Amino acid sequence: MVFLWFLLLNTLCSISIRNGEMIDSLPGQPSDVNFIQYSGYIVTDKLHGRALFYYFAEAQSENRFSKPLTLWLGGGHECSIATMGMFYEHGPFRPTKDGKLVKNQFSWNLESNMLYVETPVGVEFSYSNTTTDYYNVWSDTLTAHQNMEFLRKWFIEYPEYRNLDFYIAGDSYGGHLAPQLAALILEYNRKPEHIRPIKLKGIVLGNPFLEKMSLSNVEHLWYHGIISTELYRLQKRVCNATRMVIEFLSGEMSEYCSDIDVMISEEIGVDMDQDHNENLLFQSCESSSISSSQQHHLATETAKADPCLRDWVYDYVSRPEVQKALHANTTGLPNHWNSIFHGNRKTIMHNLAIDILPTLSALLKSDIPVLIYSGDQDLRIPVTHTRELANVLARRLKLTTLEMNGPWYDGNQIGGWSQTFGKLGGCKKVGNLTFATVRGGAHFVPSSSPSQALTLFKAFLKRSPPPRTKSDH
Repeated sequence: MVFLWFLLLNTLCSISIRNGEMIDSLPGQPSDVNFIQYSGYIVTDKLHGRALFYYFAEAQSENRFSKPLTLWLGGGHECSIATMGMFYEHGPFRPTKDGKLVKNQFSWNLESNMLYVETPVGVEFSYSNTTTDYYNVWSDTLTAHQNMEFLRKWFIEYPEYRNLDFYIAGDSYGGHLAPQLAALILEYNRKPEHIRPIKLKGIVLGNPFLEKMSLSNVEHLWYHGIISTELYRLQKRVCNATRMVIEFLSGEMSEYCSDIDVMISEEIGVDMDQDHNENLLFQSCESSSISSSQQHHLATETAKADPCLRDWVYDYVSRPEVQKALHANTTGLPNHWNSIFHGNRKTIMHNLAIDILPTLSALLKSDIPVLIYSGDQDLRIPVTHTRELANVLARRLKLTTLEMNGPWYDGNQIGGWSQTFGKLGGCKKVGNLTFATVRGGAHFVPSSSPSQALTLFKAFLKRSPPPRTKSDH
């Protein structure tokens, strides 16, 4: 009887703590919301006072436990990883010009319980009480271990999700973060003292930064007619792509490469180079020309991107009442700020130079499926290079082409082209690696092409290649 009372007391305490992290309602949120949201902090290192901010949206389903759990690890960006994933890419809501929220009909929590985390500490809401954490130490290795500690403790806080199928997804620099965390999870699962392994079922990488040559986009710029043939040939002659990347990572650009870099920026143009180099097709935000009704249409009824969405996200997340509702910004930082990679230049350059292909190879050898998708209008990480890396992985692992390159469909429209590699096990085909392009997709595909992104995500969760027929077939 005493033991049962102890269990009941602990359960009640757990419930009270959980309710403290539940989001009652976000400012401007629609009234007809059929899922529960949580947010708050997980302390990953008590000694240094490190805490990572998270946002968790339960699946929009009658039985949320019938859906998997997906952890989102976005890349470095001008705004935080969690809030950009939540409001700019595939979260359940999108801010509008008037400061309200509308439902995102292409939200990934239609298919999965979605957990967003800001990592490493120092990225907007996540924080540390150790000053040097903001400047010196955030190597990929330390970030991966902090993410693993976050996940381990998050499962203690939310034990009912511990046995769900688990996926890791991310874009941009998430191409480093997601595979490195996945490798630690497999290591964790192999230890005999961990009797409840984390059920890692796959990783999803969008426009991922995988190795140093992903930094080179000159050929892609020339192909799209953005830089001249004369400059393209000059670059290949006096400072080829490999040399330019190596010099950039060393922090010592030669006069030749520095001049070429300046000339490329001048031909791209200041607006495209500074503001929209993530999307060749993106239009500048002219907020005065977009009415509230037009924006509501963009956010809820079409698969098109809103050119002003990032501005609305900045404005919304910077509001004190929004931060309060999110249980965020407990350190009282100024309302408006931009986040960047933290750490000294040497650490940052070391991180960028890491080759993630061996890590992905090890994951694929452990039968962890990988989906790599790439927007074909991304000027930051060219689709041509990402496709080549996918083929390199397939060759290294001697994977067979299970599905030849061909168009995949988002509804009745071609969403892009895809190819699936894997192994033949008797009469069974096991697709381990899928590479998919997204037609018209930008660097952040769920923002520019939300319907296509959801279609790819949904197919991957079902262990299926992207659909090869129209939806009415």
